[in-house]
Amino acid sequence: MSYLKWLFTTFLLILLFAAGIIAFNFFIDHHAVRLSLFSGNKKIDQTVYPDGINQHMFNPEVIFRQPEKFDSFLFGSSRIRAIYVTKIPTGKFYNMSYSQGLPAQHLAIIKAFLQKGIKIKSVVIGLDEFCFSLSASAHEKQLLRIMHPDIGGPGRPEIFGMYFFRKPSLDELARWRDRVLYGKMEERIIVNSSGVHLGWNQKGKILNVINKPIFQFNIQKYEPVTYGKKETDEAFAAIAELISLSHEHNFSLVFFITPFYANYYLNYAEGLMSIKERLANLTNYYDFSGINSVTINDMNYYEESHYRYRVGDMIIARIFGNGESKLPDDFGVLVTRQNVGKHLKSQQQELLHYLQAHNLR
Repeated sequence: MSYLKWLFTTFLLILLFAAGIIAFNFFIDHHAVRLSLFSGNKKIDQTVYPDGINQHMFNPEVIFRQPEKFDSFLFGSSRIRAIYVTKIPTGKFYNMSYSQGLPAQHLAIIKAFLQKGIKIKSVVIGLDEFCFSLSASAHEKQLLRIMHPDIGGPGRPEIFGMYFFRKPSLDELARWRDRVLYGKMEERIIVNSSGVHLGWNQKGKILNVINKPIFQFNIQKYEPVTYGKKETDEAFAAIAELISLSHEHNFSLVFFITPFYANYYLNYAEGLMSIKERLANLTNYYDFSGINSVTINDMNYYEESHYRYRVGDMIIARIFGNGESKLPDDFGVLVTRQNVGKHLKSQQQELLHYLQAHNLR
């Protein structure tokens, strides 16, 4: 075989191999990037995918393709997936939840919406403990969390290479096999037309049948978390700009702090006290965290990080004053600059009593 023929054959084999990898990843589309960015369908408002779906891209693209369908948006991490936004009485809401959603990312998406002329009536934002300990730059190389190319993420050619020209993981292959060949849908991302994640339904059915928790999370040692200044300042800068945007573009803006499962919350509690005080000096917000009748009841949680749909209903009821007749009095405090001192003093006392009762202090 001549050198040129050998070179041509080698190049052709490499090209075919590369094309095979791209075609295979494009077909599996584990992160739903093909669906989000490289499909011609106008409506992508419902999908069933493995847990790897990148909702940082998927959810904004839903709104870009149907800019008049929604005028209100619920932002937050995967924890807000359990909030049925159709039950919110004001506005046509879409649930924009995405993994480890951060204030800086919410800000970037809202600014992109406004730049594209999308009308915004209301925005509700759920805040988590990691909102003040993670920088948005930490997500730049994570396939699950890379931002949409029109919202500060890499360009489409780079995204194509990142997601489709790579070796798929064994976990991706296993999930594809289970979904496509065996029809197994447990633990899948199932998003309805309003962006609500329906994947918890199976666990909800199990909870209703066995009537006892399906997880166990006990704190072994009390080790309070300290928040870094850089990450905290980044979060508050984004929150301040969100508040300014709401005034400038005349949309309502509501913040709330997630109802963390009590045992999970303990090590974050003290660090969050100063954050709650600082937040109250910027804006009013609803605080669902702390030691209360909802957060200490493990039947209100699918696991330590995610609360049940019924808790989502309680959040809506407290913020919007509708629908839930059995809303506990101690769940969800409207915190203002005037009452934040009293509120935090009460939470500190509740924390101390809980720690003492569980022999953690």
